Amino acid sequence: VGAGFIGVEWITELEHFFKKLKLTIIDALPQCLGPLPAKAATYCSNYMKRHGIKEHYNMKYNAKDPNFYASVGLPNGPDKEYVCIGVKASNYFMPTETTSEKGPGG
Repeated sequence: VGAGFIGVEWITELEHFFKKLKLTIIDALPQCLGPLPAKAATYCSNYMKRHGIKEHYNMKYNAKDPNFYASVGLPNGPDKEYVCIGVKASNYFMPTETTSEKGPGG
């Protein structure tokens, strides 16, 4: 779940190393890699299609809804799911003197 940088990298790595897996990627946005230019998203989407990864966009993840998995072609639910949404860089473990309040140039 989640077709941003992390989700796309993870699902394509899984496909590369485990060819027999049946994979599906889901995202609430209308395309994968939301912040990238449309050409990059199209390239990535085409790659996933060529490698048999099923894509579902404009779908809000809702594992508690009994109809959700059926709507993405998984009527019995997934064998395993990885939720890669809301992922962001974390620096809480860094010493205070190595961080800034406002980021680069701040």
